[in-house]
Amino acid sequence: MGPVTTNPWLIALINMTIVFGVLAALGVLIQVIRMIDPTQKKTANPVAAPAPAAAPAAVAAPVQDDTEVIAVIAAAVVALGYSSEQIACVRRIGEAAWTQNARIEAISVRKECF
Repeated sequence: MGPVTTNPWLIALINMTIVFGVLAALGVLIQVIRMIDPTQKKTANPVAAPAPAAAPAAVAAPVQDDTEVIAVIAAAVVALGYSSEQIACVRRIGEAAWTQNARIEAISVRKECF
């Protein structure tokens, strides 16, 4: 007995129907599991929480504790073979500097590839 059909478009249509049918079934299964999830935290009272009091207009920015970050940076420097005394200073830089550094790196990598 030979193949039922040799039409590639019909075979592709059947395969795509099966794939999307299974995806739809998985989506329904996920929604059912989400509705009956016993580990989901239930709210006892759906009463709206009172609005918090208005914050003062001028609040000082909280001081960030960077001791853990500095310790990790010092450990990385020591792992590279330098001493921790060779670290002159550690300071935060703005997010724009990270973005610009990523752009420069992408351009230099692109130049190396071609």
